[in-house]
Amino acid sequence: MHVVVLRRKVYERHRWLARSLYDAFERARALCAEGIDESAAPRYMLPWLHDEVARTRALLGDDYWTYGLERNRHVLRTFLDYAYEQGLIIRRPQPEELFAPETLATTII
Repeated sequence: MHVVVLRRKVYERHRWLARSLYDAFERARALCAEGIDESAAPRYMLPWLHDEVARTRALLGDDYWTYGLERNRHVLRTFLDYAYEQGLIIRRPQPEELFAPETLATTII
């Protein structure tokens, strides 16, 4: 749905920033999704929200805004294939090449 990009100069000076930015967006997504389907005291002022959330989850599953490489690999591969076939890029990169290496590994402490 959205792409987040770091300027190469900033990334090269502060490589930790890529992972911190990814983690911040992941946390923001979790906070936004928390309680979105609460019907007793809604957090969001939208009519029919409960029905829309239920319908969205029925169609797309609980994780309908997926983050990261593995959960989006098939979409990224298709995107890169089309871009290559249509002459928008001169070589067909692997999806991993689109991500800072720091964002690919998950560390649990």
